[in-house]
Amino acid sequence: MTLPASPPPPRVTWPVTPLLLLAIALAAVMAWAIRDWASYLDIALSRPSSRPAGTGHHAVAGGTLTPPPAIAARAVPNLLGITLLAAHVTAANVLLAAAAARRWVSGRIAATLVFATVCAVSTASATIPLAKLTVGDAISPGNTLSAAITVLQYSFVLALVVAATLHPRPVPSPPEGDRRVEQKRRDQTRFRGRCGADLSDETAGIRAL
Repeated sequence: MTLPASPPPPRVTWPVTPLLLLAIALAAVMAWAIRDWASYLDIALSRPSSRPAGTGHHAVAGGTLTPPPAIAARAVPNLLGITLLAAHVTAANVLLAAAAARRWVSGRIAATLVFATVCAVSTASATIPLAKLTVGDAISPGNTLSAAITVLQYSFVLALVVAATLHPRPVPSPPEGDRRVEQKRRDQTRFRGRCGADLSDETAGIRAL
């Protein structure tokens, strides 16, 4: 006589609206970090450089600085534009993190940590190409990496706070009758594996009982 299998630990999920608000907040953090670590964002006319031609990160063959896009000189529109562009990426990252925490992790604490970690790593990784796409040569590779680290830190804290303060909804477990049917099906499968696959479902069910 076999004891009934204990039910698995309940999995948790979070409402969609707070997750989308978190994605917008993460996008704003990305935009702020990119602009904060940019070396120069003014678009004054390119001026000759006192250094030899071709030296320095922003110098080109003629010894002048390559200016960033014109919109970069306007802080508020540029910040909003980067945020809007980044929101598409962070929304996908947040939903991916929520799906990963729900599918592979059981328990609220573990799900919260996995959710925050996936959000932080994916958002920081997306900062590097986004910085090059939005401000171009206005940010050096070293500063781009620093901006990604900043985003990693802030994103982890924000995601952790949001996931910890939300009221998770447990995923409902199947009713008792459904669990019994599922257990019976598994018993039949194991019995066929031992006695051969040519048994009928009815015979396997009787012998499994």
